[in-house]
Amino acid sequence: MTRFVLVLLGLLAAAPALAQNAANQAQLRLIVVDQTGAGIPSATVVVTPASGEPITVMSDDRGVATLPPLATGAVKVHVEFPGFEVSESTLTLRRGAVNQTITLGIAGVQEEVVVNDTSGALDDRSGNAQTTTLEQSEIDALPDDPDELAEVLQQMTGGSGATFQVNGFRGGRLPSRDEIRQIRFRTNSFSADNHDAGRTQIEIITRPNVREWSGNANMGLRSDVLNARNAFAEAETPEQFRRFNMSFRGPIVAGKTSMRLGIDGNRQYDSPTIFALNEDGTEYRDVVHRPSESTNVTAGIEHALTKNQTLRIEYRRNQNAAENQGVGDFTYPERATERNSHEHQVRFQIQGLIGKTTLHEIRVQVDRQANEATSVSSATAINVDSAFNKGGAGANSRGSSHGIEVADNIDFNIGRKHAMRVGALFNGGGNRNFDARNANGTFTFASIQAFQAGIPLQYTQRIGQVNTSFSTYELGLYWQDDIRVSRNFTYSLGLRQEMQSLIDDKINLMPRVGATWNAPLKLTVRGGYGIFYDWYDTGLYDQTLRVNGVDQRDLLIFNPGYPNPFLNDDTIILPGGRVQASPDLQMPYVHQASVGVERAITTNLQAQLSYQMLRGRHQMRAINVNAPDEFGVRPEPTVGNVTQFESTGRSMSDRLTVNLNYRVPQKRIFMGGNYTLGQVKNHADSATSLPANSLDPDAEWGPSFQDVRHRAQAMINVPFFVGARINVQGQAQSASPYNITTGTDNNLDGVVNDRPGNVGRNSARGSARFDVSARLSRQFTFGPQRGQTGGNGGNPRGGNGRGGNGAQGGVAPQFGQGGPPGGAGGPGGGGNFNPNGGGNARFGAEVWISANNVLNRVNYLNYVGNLRSQFFGQATSAAAARRIEVGMNFRF
Repeated sequence: MTRFVLVLLGLLAAAPALAQNAANQAQLRLIVVDQTGAGIPSATVVVTPASGEPITVMSDDRGVATLPPLATGAVKVHVEFPGFEVSESTLTLRRGAVNQTITLGIAGVQEEVVVNDTSGALDDRSGNAQTTTLEQSEIDALPDDPDELAEVLQQMTGGSGATFQVNGFRGGRLPSRDEIRQIRFRTNSFSADNHDAGRTQIEIITRPNVREWSGNANMGLRSDVLNARNAFAEAETPEQFRRFNMSFRGPIVAGKTSMRLGIDGNRQYDSPTIFALNEDGTEYRDVVHRPSESTNVTAGIEHALTKNQTLRIEYRRNQNAAENQGVGDFTYPERATERNSHEHQVRFQIQGLIGKTTLHEIRVQVDRQANEATSVSSATAINVDSAFNKGGAGANSRGSSHGIEVADNIDFNIGRKHAMRVGALFNGGGNRNFDARNANGTFTFASIQAFQAGIPLQYTQRIGQVNTSFSTYELGLYWQDDIRVSRNFTYSLGLRQEMQSLIDDKINLMPRVGATWNAPLKLTVRGGYGIFYDWYDTGLYDQTLRVNGVDQRDLLIFNPGYPNPFLNDDTIILPGGRVQASPDLQMPYVHQASVGVERAITTNLQAQLSYQMLRGRHQMRAINVNAPDEFGVRPEPTVGNVTQFESTGRSMSDRLTVNLNYRVPQKRIFMGGNYTLGQVKNHADSATSLPANSLDPDAEWGPSFQDVRHRAQAMINVPFFVGARINVQGQAQSASPYNITTGTDNNLDGVVNDRPGNVGRNSARGSARFDVSARLSRQFTFGPQRGQTGGNGGNPRGGNGRGGNGAQGGVAPQFGQGGPPGGAGGPGGGGNFNPNGGGNARFGAEVWISANNVLNRVNYLNYVGNLRSQFFGQATSAAAARRIEVGMNFRF
């Protein structure tokens, strides 16, 4: 870990040597945005030096226009786009990189020119959040596969967790990389329209409407031929991953209506390792062939209703199938399950101007999904704790759900200082589920010796079958006022109210406050406080309907016979148990507070330091309210275990994060990294996890499974040789905690999770993890120059406005925005192909090779905490060894 941090700091310290500009020359980059902060593509930018001819360029798909090197001094800047007010301004250029953001007002709304060089801090008035926007070259280096893309973006948050929004919509699968125009990371947002506490909001904006036909096709292949052997495999494990993606975009009515169609998916199989014991106690190693496939179709239409109103309709269909799931570590191949799912999603969005000063957005999402899981074997399950798991998986379920989400947001200004947003979010839907899990029963043995002696610890079985059907709704109302007191100080006030049909508690007010101060010494200080409620999960509610102790109940037998659980003289058969919710259940909530400092160390190097505090109250946890006392007496003698969901838990989290970013946009160089020191404690890692002693549930207070004290992440994205680019990412973290158990059930509460005396929950630690991935790519362009692309009508955003938490009031994110050179009129002309729209040649191709875990480091996983196991204190699996993928991309 220390070496990793030292290497990162060394690279960042040496980086400025890479960015020396010619004497007395300025590198101007203009970012043209609308009032929501979304980039305006194909805007015309004319820059006129004090002496010399005017230079005309067009902004790219993200609204970025990169000018060739200019002489220092005053220049005139003229920016225009149909449907927007023309912007005229005079700028003074100085030597080095100069970034400017120009905000255009829509048809009659006053424009605002925001002049900030790279030494200025980001001004995000949406709850005074810290925001980082990925450069286009950084997006190009991300994985093409949407699932892998989501995983990498999660890693880039530094362990804080993430919520994804695509054009303002939550949920669903991410678009492929080639559809993405911009990615924003927002941390510590106290905006009233934000539901989630603590997590980083990752906002993805897709490419806007287009004026000419274009498309792309790419594919990737990963095979065990190029991969390294897993540390727990005796030979190379079979693996293959084939990914494909095709999309087409073009106008139906030029300048008015356009459409896009895309299909992506993968066909793959891998071979997880099994490291367990045989029935005779000898070591058992194996791999299992695990195939899966995914196909996803997307179709969308964008239409300019008026010069100020844009309509967007999108349909997505996702289908997934997987075999031999749930196998690996201690679990034999016969324990596998097959899973199938499909989803249909329709999204409808209208954004635009009401009158001359009010922005209005309405979003509607309709979703229908279904899933099914079946066991390969119907045999009785046999679990030998920390030795092996065999027999049937006991999975037999199918379910479906349908839902609708409606969001309505109105943004307006009162005077020049107040930028307000009011809105509502409604979620509603229905659920139908059938679940007959563990219908064939499960034997649990404390050790391999107990199994060989035929002495099981307990036998469990879920008896009865129930089809549940219920509906639910969630409603959030919010008001936000971002107040600009002066050029150096802004603050925000907000209030949010949420309610849910599954909980009687209907008044849940959440005040929010945030502030930003541009202090002396080029420092920007941000801070805030807010309360964030969370929803009661429908899966928990479903269990209370299902396992009611009558229609479906849990059978528990202590000291059962084997293989017939009822044939034993010492057998203790408990009456059927049930699952219920506490009568005084409340919505869980979190207090969040944070403070952060940002500073531009040089024109290219930015630094951030922030502290975040979370304190959770009324957190969900499960308690056996019918657990026996020290004399073996249960409160309800005629009933077995009663698992009750309660909102009595607590949680706490503290995070100190240092973030450094070094960018030279004109040379397409980016280096960045972050380090986080943190701790996370709670009463339970899952709402269904029962405590070791339900008579003393507060004794579970301890480290969470997410309690990783040290995390570091770094990325270097630079030109390589002969026109190639290389992207290197590294992640490192200290050891995760795991639990120490005795392997027995001394208190006879039916849960085999007892701990030794004076040993707390999650008191042991595994080992640190370190991983480096790399991507090398080369791009080519050929053919005639293509025409320019841009938005429709008066709203070129194509529906990509503020979304859930975007900037408002004419001040747009600047930190890290922009794209690579190669746009119209920029350095390199059309010679640099970019799959997201950079370069002007009609055709382009990219070939690339990427590798995960380049150094082939063994990262151990799944440490055994059972004192009775011969594997105690050891890992039973490892993360994937080095894997190499090759691919190519073609666009027209």
